[in-house]
Formats: sequence, structure tokens, C-alpha cells
Amino acid sequence: MSHPSQAQCTVKPIIPLSRFFAALQLSLLSLLSLFVFFAAAGTALAIEQNTIFLPLKINAEHSETVAQRVDIAFEGALSDKDIVMLSRLEAEQLVDYNGPWPPTTATLTKVAESAGLDYVAVGSLTMLGEHISVDMQVIDLLKPETPYSSFREGTALSEVHSVLKSSLVDVLSYTNRNFIIGTITPEGNKRIDSGAIRRKISAKPGDTYSPDTLRKDLKQIFSMGYFDNVEIEVNDSPEGKAVIFRVQEKPLIKTITFTGLNKVEEEDVRDAANIKLNTILNPSKLNDAVKRINGLYRSKGYYAARSKFALEDPDENSVEVKFIVNEGDKMSISGIRFVGNEAFTDEELKNEIQTSTWNWYSSWITEAGTLKLDVLEQDAARLGAFYNNQGFIEAKIGEPEVEEAEDDLYIAFTIQEGPRYQVGTVEVQGELIEDRDKMIGLLQIRKEKFLNRKIMRDDVMKLTDLYAEHGYAFANIRPQVDKSETGKRVNITFKIEQGDLVNFNRVKIKGNTRTRDNVIRRDLEVEEGGVYDSKAIRTSTNRLQRLGYFEDVSVIPQETMNNDQMDIMVAVKEKPTGQFSIGAGYSSSDKVMFMGEISEDNFLGLGTRLAFAANLSAVSNKFNLSYTDPRIFDSKVSAGIDAFNWEREYTDYTKGSTGGGLRLGHQFVDKWRIYYGYTWTDTELSDISEDASDYILESAKINITSAVRLSLVRDTRDRRFNASSGSKHSLSIKYAGGPLGGEAAYTKLEGFTSWFFPMPLDLVFHTKLAAGQAFENEDGKLPVYDNFYLGGMNSIRGFKSSSVSPIDPNNDEKYGGDKMWFSNIEVFFPLLTDAGIRGVAFIDFGNVYDQDDDWDFGNIKKSTGLGVNWLSPMGPLRLIWGYNLDTQEGDEDAQWDFAMGGSF
Repeated sequence: MSHPSQAQCTVKPIIPLSRFFAALQLSLLSLLSLFVFFAAAGTALAIEQNTIFLPLKINAEHSETVAQRVDIAFEGALSDKDIVMLSRLEAEQLVDYNGPWPPTTATLTKVAESAGLDYVAVGSLTMLGEHISVDMQVIDLLKPETPYSSFREGTALSEVHSVLKSSLVDVLSYTNRNFIIGTITPEGNKRIDSGAIRRKISAKPGDTYSPDTLRKDLKQIFSMGYFDNVEIEVNDSPEGKAVIFRVQEKPLIKTITFTGLNKVEEEDVRDAANIKLNTILNPSKLNDAVKRINGLYRSKGYYAARSKFALEDPDENSVEVKFIVNEGDKMSISGIRFVGNEAFTDEELKNEIQTSTWNWYSSWITEAGTLKLDVLEQDAARLGAFYNNQGFIEAKIGEPEVEEAEDDLYIAFTIQEGPRYQVGTVEVQGELIEDRDKMIGLLQIRKEKFLNRKIMRDDVMKLTDLYAEHGYAFANIRPQVDKSETGKRVNITFKIEQGDLVNFNRVKIKGNTRTRDNVIRRDLEVEEGGVYDSKAIRTSTNRLQRLGYFEDVSVIPQETMNNDQMDIMVAVKEKPTGQFSIGAGYSSSDKVMFMGEISEDNFLGLGTRLAFAANLSAVSNKFNLSYTDPRIFDSKVSAGIDAFNWEREYTDYTKGSTGGGLRLGHQFVDKWRIYYGYTWTDTELSDISEDASDYILESAKINITSAVRLSLVRDTRDRRFNASSGSKHSLSIKYAGGPLGGEAAYTKLEGFTSWFFPMPLDLVFHTKLAAGQAFENEDGKLPVYDNFYLGGMNSIRGFKSSSVSPIDPNNDEKYGGDKMWFSNIEVFFPLLTDAGIRGVAFIDFGNVYDQDDDWDFGNIKKSTGLGVNWLSPMGPLRLIWGYNLDTQEGDEDAQWDFAMGGSF
């Protein structure tokens, strides 16, 4: 006769006429429930239910809701041990949950006696805020005067299941002392830590004693590879079963030797083996070492190399390991062939794989012709992807075959191409958030003649991003490919399930030990409570990266308990933002020059910049102090203040300037910023030579310059330093004199555009065009020192700083011009990528024109050259050599420029 399963048994409580009959009926029903339960469980139970469990009393706000959750958790914990609990309705008929708690010993004793069990377990759960605690009490009918108590606690209601499981272990350890594990102890281990052994043992004190589980744990300990023998010893103790895992350790490796090495350095073989002295002998690790040694030889072309290990002079505590290597001769790939290819030639397929044949002119550099089995496997996958992207979606690439012939290797790929499918119709179906034709227009696959799996995957990402930008973070895009009856064309349908509309929940920040949270939050596009937008996440990441405060930035969506909400985790890794830079150069006019700057781009973690710069040489001294807040009061307005003192000796005069300025800026439109500035400068020309030009003599009468400046800037570069994509554009106008006062009176226009383009092979193409023109105002006062000058590292390289200028024919003095332009065309290329070293090749053009001259693009200064940029531990380093392509009188053939900086 078969017994009904526990899930099929339903016990309905009977409403009693009196407490006596109710107690009697409930007792009978409880016994019936236990009888059915044990009948269903059979005789295989390791623990006998000898305890009646009552639901916990709940001390918490919203106690009914909490009680439902706790009862479910308690029943689950008990069911794991094949134990049942009285329902709360049944229990309320037996004890008073509104009276003193726990109930009296006499009451609880009657409950256990009525159920015919030896123990009764009763307890309460108290919730204070999020914190929970569980107090359990167990009454033993043989000695009810000394109940057993247990206390467990947790930090949140979500931990209730684990807390109750721990309480249950306490109770069962008391009520089933003859059926549980009391202690587990490793013995015999001298070198292996006991904790390492315990981590391999699944059984825990308080668990049901199970010989089968202990046998499995024995195998796990033995699989560690450190023991010659493992035995189990089990004894009885007052706490339960005392389990001992007795181990016998393997010996230590005393020496490691290699024989047969002639063609590969022993150090390389030893590194590949990766076996350490004075470690415990582990044959499994020695076998792995043999595989690594064979792999090392194969990577160097010794495909036939074989190695093995032997153990010599073993004793009880130590052993000598000897690796024996038979190197064989070096073998190279002499031929690669393809079997079954009809649509593509062998040469076309060879271009798709990385494995190549040996050749005399490059193999010694590129390792061409060396067989690498892992690369060979990847090549099979590359061929499969190539065929899939050419319409052969059923193509199969067999496992590559390697054939040995004397000292040569031959590789064969077997290909089953299958039919080639053209693209038929392309549709989108399901929950569309935009016009159907517009969405189809986003798909590149519709323009392809043949089916291309890569492009189809890219189209899935396009649609996924489109939905994610509109709040549907979990949109499911499934491309369905339907073959036509002719087998030569496929129709593609992108089936779309938009999922729930998701909002941003909490924005959490971690990793900023110095930078304040508000500095990070103000550059985030994501807003708590706003609609999910993947574009806002990408924009936020880019903005934080461009701040220059962080080495690494991750803006990661995190799922929550609610399907319509996502948290955002902003994880940053801070880097030094203080910088110092020193530079040096040499020219015939300035001789040795030293430049230095010390700055802090994240002053006090506020996101503000404080900088002091100095430029010293035999003929000039420049000092500048500045403070900038890029987001004053966390607004989108930047503000700054400057103070400076400059002095420079020219051939015919010495110029000294002292002054200061104020700056403001804010975002104009997306990615555009507008800047306002005011400067006040007191300039004095001294030591004027007797034969100085009239232009210089007139400029000596101009002391005070009061000017405003308006600039419009757009910057989309991916990084401020070593940019690889994006652009930067600037247009500015400076007005001096007039209602602003002062003695200088002019208007100056300047602008530039700069573009970065990533190219193959990690190349970056950069081009820049800059131009400017100054106009004297009505009172006609443009001093010589406010003219344009070019030359040097930041304009036309190959010319000395400020050397590109009109020249006074009377004294060869360079006095600058009112018009200028220059262009840089350059390519950055990697030299040592891991070290952050890039090379640059460039061509520069430009010139400066006198007030009396028109723009003359036939009169151009030209240079070319090479340079090195290095993000060194000391900071950015630049070394530039420029060659003058059109040397004129007074020009030098070439010019070296050097600058170096550091960070702190």
C-alpha cells in the first residue's frame, strides 16, 4: 500500500466547543499530522522528531505581516530537517500568545505530553528597527525545571531564514545529541594548516551524523593532493559524535633538477614548471608541470619535445624531483592547406588566421611558422566566424589536423561550407517605441547582400541601446532568421520585448577617499528617480574620466528587488592630482631656459585648481598664481582669479608687467562653454635703446591695459592628455580700452579647431588650425607686446619660441604682427604601449604678418620633425626635434625642445 505524499495531506482545524475538547482535538490532529509526515518520509530519516515546535511569538510593528514571513522561514528551516511545526492557528488554541511569554513550564509540558513527544520548543522574535533577535527555549519532560536556551540575532529581517537555521541547529544539538556531529577535528597534519583541511569538509558540528557525507569529505581531503592516506575515526561524546580525520602527509620536495636541456634555458623551463622547493609533493601538480614544459617547447617550435618526472631517494619526510626532457629537433610549419573550400581561395582563408608558415625574412622576429596549439584552435573559430559573416551560416570547421614530416609540420583545416544565404526582408516586430521604418533604418544588415552574423549582432546592440536610452533597461531583442524554401535567402525579423520601464533608484559612490561626493554627483547625468538612460550612463562615465581626478571610473547599473528600479554604483579609483612640471630648452636668444609649474587640480577634494607657474631664463622671469573653481556652488558656472608678474629683456627694451584678472564660464549649449574674463595689467618698458623703433617708443607710453575677453569653446576629446578621439574648438574676442579705461585700445580675434581620429594599429591622426587678427581701436593703441608671435613646442615646431615674427629692418628686432595662422598635422604612434610612450611625426605650417601686410599664404614658414611623448612616473615628458623646411636669413636649420613634468 502506497502512502500519500506530504504535499497531498491537508489538515483543517476544527473550531472547539470548549478548551478541553479543542486541546484534545488539536492534539489528535497534531499526532495525525506527525504520523502522516513520518509515513511519507519513511524510515530513512537520520533524526527522529522528538520535539514539538510552536510558532514564534512576534514582537514587532506590523506583527501579522512579519509573522507570516517568519512562519514561512521557520517551516522551511524545519522542512530541511524533515520536521514539521504546528500551524499558528493550532498553536493559538494551546497557548496564549497575548499573555506572558514564554508560557509557564506546566503549560508547555502539557503540550509536549499531548503530542506524545519528549521536548517542546517555544520562542519569540523581536524586531527593533532592522535588527532581529530570536530567543528559543526547550523544555525536557524528564527535567522541565532546567530548560535549554538559545539566542541568535541578525541585522535585518532578510536574514531571518539563516538566523532560524542557526537556532534550529542549537535546538537539535540538545534534543538529538545521539544523532548529530558534536566535533570535527583534523589530526596528523604537521605542515598543512587545519583550516585548509576544514574548508574541504562539508559536514559541520550540529549537522546530522551521516557516514555517506563523511566518506565524501574524506575524498575531498584526499583530492587536495597533500596526503598519502586519510582515515576517519568516529567516537561518542557528550556533545554527539566526535569525528576525527586522521591524515598522513606526503614528503617535502627537497631538490628539483632538470636533465636533457640544450636548446632552452633552464631558467625558462624552471619558470614553466612552477614547482617550488620545500612544498608538499603533489603528483597532480607535477603532471601539470610536465604539460607546461611540453607547452613551452611547442611554443618555441619543438613540437616533438617530451618530458616526464621521476622521484628519487624518497624517505619519510623529503623527496627529490627530477624532470627528464627529450627536446627533439625544432619543427616549423611548412604548409597550410584547406579541404572543402570552394567559395574562397586558400590565400583568402590564410589571411583570416593567425597561424602562418615559416619564412626566412621575418620568422626570427615574428615567430611565423611556430605552431601554437591554442592559437590553432582559435584559428578554427576565426574561420567559422569568417564564413558566418559571409552568408555561410551552416558552415562547419573541423578540428585542425597537424601532420609531422621529418622536421616540418603541415596544418590542414577541413571545411564544410554549406549553402550561402542572401539577405531577404528585414522586419521589426513587437513593442516598438519609434516609427517602424525609422527603426529598420538603423539596421545595417538590410544593406548587406549576404547574411553577416557580426553585423546582425551589432544591430541587436543598436536596438538594445535605443531601448535602454528610453528607459527599457531589460529590453529583449531576438533576431529570428527564416530560411526561404529555395534555401538561398533568409528573412530576418527582430522581435522586441521592451520589458518594464525602469527608473534610477539610488546613486551610490565608492572609492573616493579624497574627492567629495558632490564633486562627483554634479557631473553625473543620471538622477535618482529619473528614467533609466544608458546614454546618460555613458556620458556620466566620460565626464568623470575627463575630470582628471581618477585613474579608473565605472558607472555600473545594479538590479534591485524591484524590476522597475535600478541602482547606480559609481566606482572610482583616485589618482594623484597634484602636479609639478619642469622644462628646459635652449636657444640663441634665451640661452638656457627653465620652466616650472606646481598645481593641484583637486584642491582639498573640492574639485578646484590652485596653480603657481614660473618661467626663468637669462632674459626673462615670469610668475603666475591662479585659482579656478570649475563648478562654483556646484552650478555649471566656473570662476577663477589670477595674479601675475612678468619681466623680459628684449634687444631694445625690457618689459615688466604686473596685474591680475577674473574669469567666469558656463555651459552654453550641449558640449559648448562660454567664458568671460577681465584683466588689468600695468606694463612698463625700461632700458630702451637709443636706436629703438618708433613702434617701441610709442608702446613705452602705454602702461595700463584694461581688457575683457569673451571665448566660446567646444571640447569632445576623450581625454585631456593623450586624446585619441574627439575634437576641441575655440573662438575668442578680446577688447581693450574705451569705456574700460587704460591706455591700450585694440580688439583681438583668435580661434582654433583641433581634431583627433583613431586609426588602425593604435595610430592617432591629429590636425589643428589656428588663426588670429588684432585691430587698433579708434584711438589706435596696440602695444608691441600684445602682437602675435609664433614658434616653439605649441605652435610651429622647428623654430625658436616667438621667433616667427616680422623683423624691423633697421635693427633686426622682432616686434610681432597683427595677423597670424598656423596648422599642425601629426600622427601619434605607439612605441612602448605598456610604458605609455608614444611617438609623433608632424608637419607644421604658418606665419605672422605685419600691420602693413595683407594675409599672404604664399609666404609660409614650414617645418617637419619627430618627437616622443611619455607619461612617465615623473609626469608627462615631451621631446621634440623640428627641422625648418624653408630656412631664411636669421633662421636656424633645426630646433630641439624638451619639457618634463611630474605628479604628487
